Amino acid sequence: MHSELLKTMFKKNNVDFSCMDIFSETNTSVLNILKKSQVDCTVLTSNNELFIALNPASHIFDLSRLNKITGKSLSRIDNEEQIIKGSNRRVHVFIDEALENQDDFFIVCEEEKNAYTIDVKQLYKLSNDNLIGLSFSDEVKKNVDIKKNLSFKERVKALHSLPPMPEIASQILNLRAIHEVKVEQIVEVIEKDPVLAAQIVSYANSAFFGQAGSVKSLKDAIFRVLGVDAVMNMALALSVGSTFSIPQTGPVGAKCVWKSSIYGASLMQRLSMLMPWGERPNPGTAYLVGLLSDIGLLVLGHLFTNEYIELNKYLEKNSDVNILEAEEHVFGITHIEIGKMVMRMWNMPEELIAVAAYFSDKKPSEEYEKYIQLLTLVKTLLVPHGLTFGDSSEEIPLELLEKLNLDEEDVIVASDEVLSEGEIIKKLVRQMCG
Repeated sequence: MHSELLKTMFKKNNVDFSCMDIFSETNTSVLNILKKSQVDCTVLTSNNELFIALNPASHIFDLSRLNKITGKSLSRIDNEEQIIKGSNRRVHVFIDEALENQDDFFIVCEEEKNAYTIDVKQLYKLSNDNLIGLSFSDEVKKNVDIKKNLSFKERVKALHSLPPMPEIASQILNLRAIHEVKVEQIVEVIEKDPVLAAQIVSYANSAFFGQAGSVKSLKDAIFRVLGVDAVMNMALALSVGSTFSIPQTGPVGAKCVWKSSIYGASLMQRLSMLMPWGERPNPGTAYLVGLLSDIGLLVLGHLFTNEYIELNKYLEKNSDVNILEAEEHVFGITHIEIGKMVMRMWNMPEELIAVAAYFSDKKPSEEYEKYIQLLTLVKTLLVPHGLTFGDSSEEIPLELLEKLNLDEEDVIVASDEVLSEGEIIKKLVRQMCG
């Protein structure tokens, strides 16, 4: 939470507090206290009332449990202006029972330079007795090895335990560099993995390609439906993705990740094919971008299984939380950031690195701008169906359609066509999770 919001809320409600610079030389001894006493503060609203929920920073806040206990329909307030405006009202306080033996609370502001120290008696002035001593959080069980020698980000950058790029993926990258690659060369590489070959044939049989089960072989898929570039990029993406093993279930379990990725990749490819000749990006590369746009989730789940299980639990209990904020809470890094690292480490195609860099750092890439715009549009289209990760507007941005030279009605029809391919996508998901 931003420091200005805290100051506004507490001053207007006559809560005495002090602010300290935790990196000041005079306050170096405070750091040990903060580790034990740091508190997470969540601002909530219900029926025009304002609430603050406090729980140990070592715990995960459970909004659904709090609603069940109190019989209220509480929701988070993340908008700064809304909080400041609402802070004129009386503020009620929920204090987790895990804090009952604590006299002082240390709330570290978002930039992690200052901490607010608040005597628990000051908070009791704002609270009704029936709002104190509830249990609405669970302790996070961390893997003790993660920060043994390095900071978390340094350890992730090192990626010591990341598997090497699959041999087939490496061979496909080499083929992509050949100016006129032969179909026989592609078939020879992909058929080394029968499951991978079957996945591509299954996708080529999708209804929106009009084949309806008539594609029987990998050669058929290349010659009759997908083409050389699309098959190479699809094989590259599926080969890379199958490297990682993550928990199957949960909001970011393997089933949900692959379902989101395959729907997104299919829609990316379909929309790229609707763009005018001369303006459209490579449809096969569009598929590759869509399928690997959330590869960071696979990496996090593979490298840090215990924390990934905690992330799934956190998201199950707090469905309204932004996934990137939840990842920061559990890992200290987002899947977009780590995805960008992996792309660079494995020397993946520049298009993938450029898109990952944009969504991580918001650095524009004019050369690959169409892929970024397409991915933004695809996420918008999939939001109402719960088939994407991260925040996006549920309204189709007309300005974006204009930049891509796409007709809104054509986009909606294409989206419906992809969404109707439930069975073929379920089959692909089962194969990827198998």
